[in-house]
Amino acid sequence: LLVLGTLAGMTGCRGDQPPSDAVRSRFGNMSSLKPSQAARDAFNLYDADKRRRAITLLSNASWGGQAPYLKTYRLLADDPDSTVRSAAVAALARHGTVNDVPTLTRMLLQDPAKIVRWEAAKALQRLHSNEAIAPLVKALGSDTESNVRIACANALGQYADRRSFDALVAALNDDNYAVVVEAAGALHTLTGQNFAQNGAQWWNWAKGNKRLFVDQQTYYYPQYNGPTSSWSRL
Repeated sequence: LLVLGTLAGMTGCRGDQPPSDAVRSRFGNMSSLKPSQAARDAFNLYDADKRRRAITLLSNASWGGQAPYLKTYRLLADDPDSTVRSAAVAALARHGTVNDVPTLTRMLLQDPAKIVRWEAAKALQRLHSNEAIAPLVKALGSDTESNVRIACANALGQYADRRSFDALVAALNDDNYAVVVEAAGALHTLTGQNFAQNGAQWWNWAKGNKRLFVDQQTYYYPQYNGPTSSWSRL
């Protein structure tokens, strides 16, 4: 209740600003929801749908990265409902800091819901920390959900580390072709080399090579494209 009161009070200091056009177009009837109400809904103990929608609305607002809202996302990352947890993790991906990496890596490795693990892997594409390397390597090699492995392969493309290289070459043998493609792309980003999906060539090139990453390319994490408006489609 104290957290809720703080959040509701915080919304008053900026006024009840309307959500962005992208949020309105995506959430329809949520567009009339004021920030103070969204803050209250985020802690609605009886309705997980309201909590999830509130987190998404708040995190997509221009003011959604303010400290009280960031605290909300961190608290709800441990929500009992997996859809709420996934929304909270997505919010941390947008507004979080390197201090959130331990939480995200824990969720990547331990959360039972694949959608949460997927969001955690995507968040680690945006929040850079060497502490994420080992968990990403482990998830790339062991997670049962291919989308999680794809996101992990992408995230490892930013770490010029031999652990990343070895895990990505090993992932070229993944039974899901999309994982293989993502791993090959990450290897190219890390090294500037292009041996495509040929693991043997990657291993041979790396053997005795102490300058694996001298030609490393710029890493760009995937961008989110908002829903196209009716006017744009027209």
